[in-house]
Order: sequence, then structure tokens, then C-alpha cells
Amino acid sequence: GLWGLVNNAGISTFGEVEFTSMDTYMEVAEVNLWGTVRTTKAFLPLIRRSKGRVVNISSMMGRMGSPARSPYCITKFGVEAFSDCLRYEMQPQGVMVSIVEPGNFIA
Repeated sequence: GLWGLVNNAGISTFGEVEFTSMDTYMEVAEVNLWGTVRTTKAFLPLIRRSKGRVVNISSMMGRMGSPARSPYCITKFGVEAFSDCLRYEMQPQGVMVSIVEPGNFIA
């Protein structure tokens, strides 16, 4: 089995909604959201077998919107929801699912 999977790929763009193309939205979603879903699904049988862990890297922008960052925010909200759903489904099977939400803070 596989003990752990970290989904850490991500891209971002800058631009107001009105001026951001649908192609940009789709490109960001393909990497940030669908890449996470696709990779998790590919490795989940191995993770489940070893009662391992999935760690999804999201963002503080997965909890709150930000001007000129809508494609990124939308996809990170999606990663948060996917992670929550996966956690509920995998918990009875002993698989842990975690979200890391990097952001700006003073430590």
C-alpha cells in the first residue's frame, strides 16, 4: 500500500472577473481542483489498503474570496469541499484526510 499522498500542485492568475477568460478559469480548475481529484482517485485504493493519509494543500483563499483572484479562490473552495467529502467517506476505513491552508500570517 501507500502511506501518504500530498496533493500540492497549484496555479493562480490575477484579474477581475469581467476580464478573466473562461479558458483561464478552466485551466486553473484543471490543475487545482481536477488534478487533486484525479490524483486522489488514482491512488486511493493503495491508501485505503494501508490505512494511510491524504493531505490536500488548499489556501486561506479556499475559505474566503479575494479581489482579482476568483479562479484560484473558486478552485480552492472546491478542494476544501472535496477534502471534506473524502474525509467523511474514508474515516470509517481508517484513512485520514487533512487540509493545509497556507496564508499570510505573522508567526
